Amino acid sequence: MIFFSAVVSPSVFASLNSKGSSRFLRTIFPRMFLFGFVISLIALILTILSNNLFNSIVLIIIGLSFLINRNYLTPLINNFRDQELEGDSKAAKNFKIMHLMSVLLFMINFFLLILVIVLNYINHNL
Repeated sequence: MIFFSAVVSPSVFASLNSKGSSRFLRTIFPRMFLFGFVISLIALILTILSNNLFNSIVLIIIGLSFLINRNYLTPLINNFRDQELEGDSKAAKNFKIMHLMSVLLFMINFFLLILVIVLNYINHNL
């Protein structure tokens, strides 16, 4: 998640034109969200085996948010962006709202994962 935000995304916009960056991002985002879901699912299974209820709940939230981002928000974002490029000003506003929701879910996932890491570190070092 950090690598994508800090390296991939800025590199895409710095090196590709608008059409190329759009094609790349439309390809990578669904795959990245699916990857995040799969990793969350694997971590959830391991967490359930270790009987850690808090981590299990957090991982369920993270996994669901990756699915929401992939299966619900990303298609809406793409659709509104296409409409915006065709001149629909209402779609431009909807694009910004859906994109903000996607970014917020991504950031929430990031902070939840940091929380889990910190709490696990504290619990194992007390």
